[in-house]
Amino acid sequence: MCNDNGFADLTASASALPTFAASDPGGDTGASSKSWFNKILGGGGGRTPHAIAPGGQSVYTGGTWFESKPDVDFTQVYLGFKSAGINDERRLYAYATLQMLLGGGGSFSAGGPGKGMYSRLYTRVLNQHAWIESCVAFHHCYTDAGLFGISASCRPRNEHALLDVMASEIEAVALGKPVVSSRRPYSSLEGPSSLEVRRAKNQLKSNLLMNLESRMVQLEDLGRQVQMSGYKVPADTMVERIEAVTMDDISNAAKELLESPATLLAQGYVDGIKRFHAQVAASHKIKI
Repeated sequence: MCNDNGFADLTASASALPTFAASDPGGDTGASSKSWFNKILGGGGGRTPHAIAPGGQSVYTGGTWFESKPDVDFTQVYLGFKSAGINDERRLYAYATLQMLLGGGGSFSAGGPGKGMYSRLYTRVLNQHAWIESCVAFHHCYTDAGLFGISASCRPRNEHALLDVMASEIEAVALGKPVVSSRRPYSSLEGPSSLEVRRAKNQLKSNLLMNLESRMVQLEDLGRQVQMSGYKVPADTMVERIEAVTMDDISNAAKELLESPATLLAQGYVDGIKRFHAQVAASHKIKI
């Protein structure tokens, strides 16, 4: 299912990172966005998070932004990378499956079918670190590129350790060796098992088909797909493409993330992450 941002309706969280911008000749959206970005980035430091190439093509640059709010209860951290756009169908489905594989959510959940309680960010992060409040993978797609990453929150003065945990989970899928046994220690570089990949693909297909049970969603999906691509991809075709995703496709998608400069944002108590983010990124071979 594609929305204005591509495949995000089924697979992405509501969060967004200010990393892409494009010209808006038909209105003042571009000007308003530019004004807002300039305002929040004025005191945050780091590189400018967007650049406009000739012809209005958006260019991903990465960058950092830290906003100090030491009195808040939790520090919010976002770590993102450039991913596939909606027109790159093979990589798009691999990233959608990778997002389901990582999954995640809040530290408290009522559970139940479809909640992703066996996803990697639950079993390897939320169930292992009591100081992490939330940790969830996101994927936002656009016409020319996308943004994939992890958003998380933790108690103050743990944010630099949180960045290390977030980076480790992407690195584990990219570089870890697949394991067969489901009973294993949660070491930082263990890759996904075949069971985890199968579970992620099943959950992605389930989300797709359950959304399409609504006539309103079907109509919205039809309009957005025709608007973005000029045609509608049938649900059966989407299911086939999800089923065709392999473990190597997912691992290669994660490796491609680490090849692009990272986008790192933090809000709350940020002294630790401002001081140590470069060292943490270097230890995971992440470009900052």
